[in-house]
Amino acid sequence: MIWDMNPVAFSILNVDVRWYGLVYALGFFFCDWAGWKRIKERGNIQKKDWDNFILGVFITGVLGGRIGEFIFYQSDQIFSNPLEILKVWNGGMSIHGGVIAAILWIIYWSRKHKVSPLLLTDALTLPLAVVLIFGRLANWMNGELWGRPTGTDWGVIFPHVDNVLRHPSQLYESAKNLVLVGILALVGTKEGWKKLGIQTAVFFAGYGVLRFIIEFYREPSSWVGPITTGQALCVGMILAALILAWFQNFWRK
Repeated sequence: MIWDMNPVAFSILNVDVRWYGLVYALGFFFCDWAGWKRIKERGNIQKKDWDNFILGVFITGVLGGRIGEFIFYQSDQIFSNPLEILKVWNGGMSIHGGVIAAILWIIYWSRKHKVSPLLLTDALTLPLAVVLIFGRLANWMNGELWGRPTGTDWGVIFPHVDNVLRHPSQLYESAKNLVLVGILALVGTKEGWKKLGIQTAVFFAGYGVLRFIIEFYREPSSWVGPITTGQALCVGMILAALILAWFQNFWRK
């Protein structure tokens, strides 16, 4: 198969609306709606406060994702070409950077409104995982984040890269996020949902483990010793999940 997708979803008044931007916009409203449904019965939070909170998560997540992309994967350009960070239309977002920045905002907001930050993160994990499914599909439509060379029958040629069959790692990651949604939905049963922080820990651990595996099929951008930078960051997510599980004592009867 030869990749031949159109990254533009549609155009309005000669302005192209790309799939990636569409996922961001719809993802924002979906997380706002779905997150509110999950938290309104558990926390003493007003809808207008929740809307402002989600807006802050979105802004810090995007900024953190962009800055993280350059810190983790393109550090050479921070000093040689710093203005490139502002050119968001060129693509490049790190989910790990976005998560770190969003968590800082969540901690600040939770202290200001006297709400447990785990209550907020628990409410967002499942909606975020759903959005990530379509985010990776948007990567596929953009023809970015391609996989490593492969000899499999389902390999894809990305003509803007080379004429080599490569793993469609964007689709692997989309499927990985679908699996994560299933795991979170299972954990989010009545009994599991009562345990504060368990959804957050499962999201970190599940995403970290699954992404670590997918990295073996994705073309690496940079390395940290014998593993890719993405895998190193995933190890951090897994450790964060284990630390959270230990502090929250999830194994207590």
